[in-house]
Amino acid sequence: MDIPVHAINELVRSTNPMSYRHFSLSCKCGQPPSRIEEVGVTDEKELVIHWWCEDCKKLVYASKTLADCWRECPEPDRSSNTFDSQFLESIGVRMD
Repeated sequence: MDIPVHAINELVRSTNPMSYRHFSLSCKCGQPPSRIEEVGVTDEKELVIHWWCEDCKKLVYASKTLADCWRECPEPDRSSNTFDSQFLESIGVRMD
């Protein structure tokens, strides 16, 4: 079953704001990216973020293992059971 992304985003916004930690990104010159070009994953299970540094005119890749990303995730909000129930109900799943 394909669920439109906009439907999921609307449900998330209306019921439970997403908790996350941001990654601090910068080039070796210290400049943060003005725009992210691509985000992806490698066959070695790493998250890769790629951008063009406006200051030093270089292509920059930042990577982090998915295991490290997982460890840095914030603790889940225990009130998410309500969100899960509402989401499942919105896509037609009944919990008895």
